[in-house]
Amino acid sequence: MAKIGRNDPCPCNSGKKYKKCCLIVKNPINPNTNKIQQNISKEAWGRIQEQQAKDTMEKQKYGEVRPIIHTNFQGNKVVAVGNRLYLSKSWKTFPDFLSGYIQEVLGTDWGNSEIAKPFEERHIILKWYDGFCHFQNQHERDENGLFAAVPNGITAAYLTLAYDLYILRHHSALQERIIQRLKHKDQFQGARYELFVIATCIRAGFDIKYEDESDRKRKHTEFIATHRNTGQTITVEAKSRHRAGILGFGKAKESEVVKAGIGSLLNQALLKPVNWPYVIFIDLNLPPYKGKIIQQTWFKEIVKTIDQIGNGSKTEPDPFNLIVFTNHPNHYVKENELYPNYDTSSIFPENTKIFIKHSETLLKIHEAALQFGNIPNEFPEN
Repeated sequence: MAKIGRNDPCPCNSGKKYKKCCLIVKNPINPNTNKIQQNISKEAWGRIQEQQAKDTMEKQKYGEVRPIIHTNFQGNKVVAVGNRLYLSKSWKTFPDFLSGYIQEVLGTDWGNSEIAKPFEERHIILKWYDGFCHFQNQHERDENGLFAAVPNGITAAYLTLAYDLYILRHHSALQERIIQRLKHKDQFQGARYELFVIATCIRAGFDIKYEDESDRKRKHTEFIATHRNTGQTITVEAKSRHRAGILGFGKAKESEVVKAGIGSLLNQALLKPVNWPYVIFIDLNLPPYKGKIIQQTWFKEIVKTIDQIGNGSKTEPDPFNLIVFTNHPNHYVKENELYPNYDTSSIFPENTKIFIKHSETLLKIHEAALQFGNIPNEFPEN
């Protein structure tokens, strides 16, 4: 057939020119093509590309979290978190907001009742708050009332707790149950780590679905998570290693040999019934150390413990798809010491009992765990 010209009558006998009829169907306009780009200025297109690059950098630093929603109204900074609004005249930076937000979440009555106690009897969150206030007062402020400084361990512990609480509520995943557990001294450590694990999965792009805790007939994992882009569903469990004299657990021992001691925690996690690919988080709760986890003498103990799963069989598939080991020793350092390095190491077995279709989502969880401690300093531009 002879080639049809753009201005020729359309062969479908519609009476229209070919370029305004079947040619459009054959080559539909894609809104993302260069034709649209040509209709906007180079300056506007440059701004779009700049914003896209900024969004990519934000995700690399903070993960797949919803953007900070804020505005200024009648001298107040107004911040939307999930379906709630918070406002204050004193919030100039995002950490300012976090300090006020955590007080609202935990309750001012509870906070004031703890502050009224002698310092040594206070809940550790209020001890962190006291250290946070001292840290602020130690630095000179500029004409805008702001200061810049590398946080110490106590300040980092307080703000990361507040930020994880913010992430959960901003994604409709903050339960009253975990808030109440945070307030109990004997439950705080486990609740704090569970909070970190939930926030990590949100940063990795997962939606959270909690188990029915009222069902006492069977054991439960912490929650089920479904990846928003791939639809991959996983089961998640969180375990935190208690150590004498740390975070209000027992009394310190003078000459305790540092061991990982994860065998019991891992066995408890593996007793939980699972129907989806299984991800286990384990908090080592160790003092700061130099180098990475895999460089430590006690890491061989961890490897040996994992090798013994399934009676040490090398042919049996592993009952987990990912184990994430973390260490965030903020609570070990003194008030005048900078916050310590955080450490994250993960084990990805090749032979697993439960097949995972989108294994790349496990890598996203590891990457999200590495993002712990990254907190925006400023409110983003609207």
